[in-house]
Amino acid sequence: MTPDVPVRADLVVVGAGPAGCVVARRAAEAGREVLLLEAGAAEASRRAGLLDVGPGSQVTVNHRAESGGATLLLPRGSTLGGSGAVNGGYCAAARPADLSGWPGGGWPRRYAVGLGRAAERLRPRLVPADPVAARLAAVFPGRVESIAQARRGGLRVTAYQAWDPAGAGVRIERGTGVRRIRWQGGRAGGRCDGVVLADGREIAAREVVLCAGAIGTAALLLDSGIGPLSGHPVGQRTEEHPEILLDLAEFPAGGGTRGGPCLATAGPVLPSLLSRVIRLDIGGAGIEVRPYSVPMDRVIPGLAPQPHRIGVALMTPSGRGEIVPDGRGGVRVVLDAHPDPADAIALGAAADLVRDSLGISAPAVPSTSQHLSGSARMGEVVDDSGRVLGVAGLRVADASVFPSLPRCGPYYSVLAVAEDLAARIAVERPW
Repeated sequence: MTPDVPVRADLVVVGAGPAGCVVARRAAEAGREVLLLEAGAAEASRRAGLLDVGPGSQVTVNHRAESGGATLLLPRGSTLGGSGAVNGGYCAAARPADLSGWPGGGWPRRYAVGLGRAAERLRPRLVPADPVAARLAAVFPGRVESIAQARRGGLRVTAYQAWDPAGAGVRIERGTGVRRIRWQGGRAGGRCDGVVLADGREIAAREVVLCAGAIGTAALLLDSGIGPLSGHPVGQRTEEHPEILLDLAEFPAGGGTRGGPCLATAGPVLPSLLSRVIRLDIGGAGIEVRPYSVPMDRVIPGLAPQPHRIGVALMTPSGRGEIVPDGRGGVRVVLDAHPDPADAIALGAAADLVRDSLGISAPAVPSTSQHLSGSARMGEVVDDSGRVLGVAGLRVADASVFPSLPRCGPYYSVLAVAEDLAARIAVERPW
């Protein structure tokens, strides 16, 4: 933290990812004095299509997760723009049915308003279908959905550029991690009156909003005494979209490409990794088939050569995960802590259908969609304004609050929900 940044602020927002940028901008527009803290110090490349999540990335933090007895890496953006600066930037909206049971009522309308405000800022656009997407669209006619991209020509547009919190007068501190919440009188769960930084310094605040992502926010809450023992089921029954990958070596639409040059360093223009998805219903289970345009190593710097694969994801899982303290000052992420056998059956049936339809025989490679959410759910940890239940001066406004995971990638929904919660933060005083 630079010496001229005050040790007191009206509103401290933790995390300059998608939700944090939205909340900081809207609160500043409403007249709040806002300090936005971001743990990451490096700036992400703005090159559209680049997924800087590989080995050696300076703008991600890797969390280890357990699933099916295997260990997976969950890279999360640690930079201005957060994971939105390193992921695909796909903008798919939730359906009203995905939101109808959310606490507080009226969420389909609230979401639509928030989504409209987000669209005005981000202005995502459709991109042409690549050969793999076009071929799968021909195989599954009537099941294709186009995916809008947050990009302008060859440049990625993140929430940091689109909402421009600095332009609204927000003070931004990079390289400033937060260790825990500060409590008035030292009593955890009473009144939050600031944050304690990773280096031990403290910032006093009238209100703190956590936007550190489903893992980061859960870790902060748990480390600050907000968890199952305080009556808040933080990190319990998290949700993720399990995905399996199928090798396209036998598929005639250009599949099977291996070991070509990394376009992230060699090509003039990077392709959109995902321009279309195929939506299927198999026995009541929602399935998303993802025709990735190129092998992952072509757009992820440092990644070893990969087969060209497509993804098959379960968008309506019944199994749940958990995020719990690991006893070493961090957290343990278990994606399938509470599995439902029906999920594996549905995903297996979907993989068989896709194989048969494409005429391939590739084995399934277990993976994950990187869509973890619900670690501080509305109705259980926070109310429908994002206020931590029974705690003054503390809110959450990222994917942690999702009561259920919509049947799409969460990026656009994070922005829509953050817009709604930001509007409430602007008019509701902390005390």
